[in-house]
Amino acid sequence: MLRKLYGIVSSGSVVGSFIAIVPITLAVGLIYTVYRIAKSKKNDAPTAWGKEIIKLLFVLYLTGLANLTLVPPNLWTSVWARIVVGYSSERPAFFSGGFNFVPTVFGLISGTLTAGRWIYTMLLFNFLMFVPFGFFLPFVSDKVNGKNIFLIAVAVPAAIEIIQPVIGRSFDTDDLILNFAGIIAGFFIAKVIRRRN
Repeated sequence: MLRKLYGIVSSGSVVGSFIAIVPITLAVGLIYTVYRIAKSKKNDAPTAWGKEIIKLLFVLYLTGLANLTLVPPNLWTSVWARIVVGYSSERPAFFSGGFNFVPTVFGLISGTLTAGRWIYTMLLFNFLMFVPFGFFLPFVSDKVNGKNIFLIAVAVPAAIEIIQPVIGRSFDTDDLILNFAGIIAGFFIAKVIRRRN
């Protein structure tokens, strides 16, 4: 079973990337749940389970997001290899990331890029990956509104992209644009749902 999972993890696919971070995400979720239960008992206050579940989901999401964007790309593959195979030849390659300042759409228009399934998949993934960020924010913080969400949607992806070349990932203008759009879309989806309720 573990070897089959490791095969998927080491395949380099989007699914493999998600499976690789499931253990650490669940571990953080468990620690957070124990902490919140202990805090609730200590304060002897009634628990708003709906809000607590949303907060837990947000913590799980943030853990997954951080592991997909803010750790070296081969870190969890290496951990899985050490657990399943017993060794790993992979090492984090710091300060080895690249830079892409030209949005894909410009490359498609100019003809320097050919639109393939992989490009569309990655563009869609980069958009969808940040929709939950914008969606959860208004549910976990009353300070997030229609004005500051735009600042958040610029600042968070920018901070991530600045860090990525340091940890061996790449700075990509597409990511900035699509992550921004994902956060904004998620926020307004949440806003519509809250209005209906």
